[in-house]
Amino acid sequence: MKRVILLLVLTVAVVMPSHAQRLIPNQRGMELFGGVPIVRGEKLFRAENYSAGVSLVRYFKTANYAFLTMECEGQTYDYRSYKVPALDGLLQLGYMHPILSDGGKNIFLYLGGAGVGGYEEVNSGNSDLPDGAKLLDRTRWVYGGALHASVEVFLTDSLLLVVKGQGRMLFGSDLNLFRPNIGIGLRVNL
Repeated sequence: MKRVILLLVLTVAVVMPSHAQRLIPNQRGMELFGGVPIVRGEKLFRAENYSAGVSLVRYFKTANYAFLTMECEGQTYDYRSYKVPALDGLLQLGYMHPILSDGGKNIFLYLGGAGVGGYEEVNSGNSDLPDGAKLLDRTRWVYGGALHASVEVFLTDSLLLVVKGQGRMLFGSDLNLFRPNIGIGLRVNL
């Protein structure tokens, strides 16, 4: 039932004509989002793997925009019967450029990139595991870059549904170097 209602709302939002101005230069927005990191060899949706964050957006001419994102990402890695938690606090500064849109400017496909920096905590900073093993992955500062792709749908003149994917390269990490992530969020343009 929820899927039917969501599909109906999206259809009405896409079909209804809009006469308000959208994506004007210097317009700002705020986005709240959640997602899941894609960990190689793991199921896509695990309760321990999550990401959540907030983005501040500022539009330029021709519907392109810059963003500043603060994100928290949690993952677990299996070691025998023990789960090793990893928590990342990341800050991203990037740029998105529209690639495709419909004639009414209701749906956009964006591609972009970002610089990423933050802090990664592995096993709460404890290097000893319960079975006496020593964890070689360390808690440390990480940095790198990310490629972004998103589909943005106007639900109203100032509310957008954003479905996005990103591939991050985090250097300085002892864990995975390449970290893809998918997410969904809502943006309010002011």
